[in-house]
Amino acid sequence: MKTLPLIVVAILVSAGYAAGQATAQVEPIRCWWQTSVGAITIGQTFTLTLTCAALDTEAVHVVPDESRLGVASVQLSPFEVLGGDHPPDSRTGSRRFFQYRYQLRVINPDVIGHDVNIQALTITYRVHSTMAGAATLEGRDLAYILPVIPLKVLSLVPDDAPDIRDGGDASLASVAALRFRSSVFRLAAATFAVLALVLGTLALVPRMWRERAAGPTDAGRVPDRRVLQTLAEELADVQGAVARDGWGDPLVDRALRALRLVAAHAIGRAVSHRPLAGAGRAPEGRLAVQHGRVGVVRASVASSITADDVARAISDLPAEMSETRRQQLGALRSGLLTLTAAVYPEAPVRDPATLDDVVRHGLSMAQQLARSGGRWSRG
Repeated sequence: MKTLPLIVVAILVSAGYAAGQATAQVEPIRCWWQTSVGAITIGQTFTLTLTCAALDTEAVHVVPDESRLGVASVQLSPFEVLGGDHPPDSRTGSRRFFQYRYQLRVINPDVIGHDVNIQALTITYRVHSTMAGAATLEGRDLAYILPVIPLKVLSLVPDDAPDIRDGGDASLASVAALRFRSSVFRLAAATFAVLALVLGTLALVPRMWRERAAGPTDAGRVPDRRVLQTLAEELADVQGAVARDGWGDPLVDRALRALRLVAAHAIGRAVSHRPLAGAGRAPEGRLAVQHGRVGVVRASVASSITADDVARAISDLPAEMSETRRQQLGALRSGLLTLTAAVYPEAPVRDPATLDDVVRHGLSMAQQLARSGGRWSRG
């Protein structure tokens, strides 16, 4: 009889320990429904929200199967799923909260005046446990069943109603307004297309429009800007030929002819223009130039300017002319003297480095004058 109290105590202690263990257990996952309304009408859209709290700690990680909870896959008959969303997950303490929201409606006439149940939904999940040594133990599939939620359907429809679905609210006036708007948009699109075509044409042929805006030119005469651009091209070509073959009589002649024309434009002297028919070559001592893309004008140009002419022009320069301009004209005069000495004497003096500098300066002057339209401004 003395052993009986010990047995009773052992049983009571065991029962208390088991009760404590059961109390200490934590639910792996817990879910609940929430509706935006308590009662609905036929065709009324309402929101049904599913919220779940899954255990997520370093030791235990609950992984629910969310593949059947998406808007496109969830089954909530007899309700029709119109849409929904899945907000980002949230973590608080040892729980990970995830949520799905569904936009539902019911259009079944048989449920009018009755309670309609949102059927029980089963969510499967697995429990991953982290063991010693960072090993992970994956548990078997478990199931969590959400309870049924009843909703009262209030609406009644007339006996002669042909359909209980929502009809469109478009009227003939709105249809006419949409047609007018589409006509305005088509007209605007056509206007912008024509405008784009005009602007594209202006961009493709800018020179033609500039020539027309500048007015007619003398027959057979090429604008000074185009002549100077051709002179720059000629001097650049001379530079390339010298780099290949060195200085010879033909290249010295070409350089002198081009430099005389540059000097004539620099001091404002007239340049001889002669029309050049067809694709004929320019006469000896003259340079062929052409202008325009539509109605091409071809001519040959030449100048007899000498170093003395440039020197007299320098002496006649107004006082307000800058020293830089005087030095540039002085360099042209020196270049003419150098090239003349390289052409006409019986024993021409041809220092390649000096001749290269003369051509380089002449090319720079031609480019400057071309950018300014063939005339130098005072300054």
